[in-house]
Amino acid sequence: MTSRRFSVFLVPAADDRRWAEGVIRELAARYDAPPFEPHVTVYGGSYDTDADLEPVRRALAEAAAGTGPITLRVTGLGVTEEYFRSLFVAFGDEPPLSRVHEMVKGAVAADSGHVLMPHLSLLYADMPLAAKEMAARTVSLDRQEMRFDELKIVAPDPVTGWSDARRWQTLFRVRLGAPAKGVKAVLFDYGGVLAEEGFREGLFELARRQGLDPIALHGAGMEAVYESGYVLGTGSESAFWCMVRERTGLRGSARELTSVILDRFVLRPGMLELVRALRAKGYITAIVSDQTDWLEWLDRRDGFFREFDRVFNSYRLGKGKRDPSLFDDVARELGIDPRDAVFVDDMLANVVRAESRGMRGIVADGEPQLRRELKRFVEV
Repeated sequence: MTSRRFSVFLVPAADDRRWAEGVIRELAARYDAPPFEPHVTVYGGSYDTDADLEPVRRALAEAAAGTGPITLRVTGLGVTEEYFRSLFVAFGDEPPLSRVHEMVKGAVAADSGHVLMPHLSLLYADMPLAAKEMAARTVSLDRQEMRFDELKIVAPDPVTGWSDARRWQTLFRVRLGAPAKGVKAVLFDYGGVLAEEGFREGLFELARRQGLDPIALHGAGMEAVYESGYVLGTGSESAFWCMVRERTGLRGSARELTSVILDRFVLRPGMLELVRALRAKGYITAIVSDQTDWLEWLDRRDGFFREFDRVFNSYRLGKGKRDPSLFDDVARELGIDPRDAVFVDDMLANVVRAESRGMRGIVADGEPQLRRELKRFVEV
């Protein structure tokens, strides 16, 4: 088994994040360099399976619960010949950051030997040191300290590595100083809540094009995605479409049919704004979706995983929302009691199952209604 790399990032709070993002974008454009998310690397290591990261997630959740936002003292700008430390903001050693580093170090199975060097990079570039020094002189560092309010676990693309920042994947995130009482997490379905229901609308469109009964095709698709095992990661896309074609007379290759489905999953901007507002208040946010590997393709297209603390996808879990114990698993993974979570879905049956495990539930019927219902449980 090949080990994968991961890093723990400390992410700047709103005002400092906006400043850093602006500088990174400007420098990237000027020097034809890649843009990336501003962060301080707390720890870097490797893992073989997702289970290997569970102690790290618990350590970060514990660290977040035990401290508020972390403020780091700015000591100046620095440059090196190293690609990932081409130009950076340097920080002094601060006990809260060191404690988080030590907590992660104590949680990993084997210490990588990572040395904490607090800095926030502003440029990744292969260029002479003198050119980097010149670039540093163009940066207006107008602050004596920076504030950070989020911890996250990030993994690079397994092929391109850390060099392709667009393909970094967030595996876990937690806000520092989350609410201590009442609801702590808001869990969202994807299709029909965060995005248009592409599976239904895509099948309806295929039925229209081929003169089939749209209700019958949608029903056959819903059953086939489970019976083929595709939604639980035990079957393939081709097996799913083969089953649908045999039962309905649908025509077309798997690629052609899937394209129609995926094109109709369109993110709802207002919902992402709601998620950001919840996270700004300190609530945990997560996706809980019965989806295939299409969800990961959609994230590569639209980049929405980064907006959430966790993503729970049936394809990766081997368990879907038809099994009520899934909601126990989700609560346990988030380190909360099920009673501390609100679950939002557009299907009543799924909400009923979540409520049977102690969660509070909302059946989504449009964004205005959802926002009204959510205000019964959270401050947003």
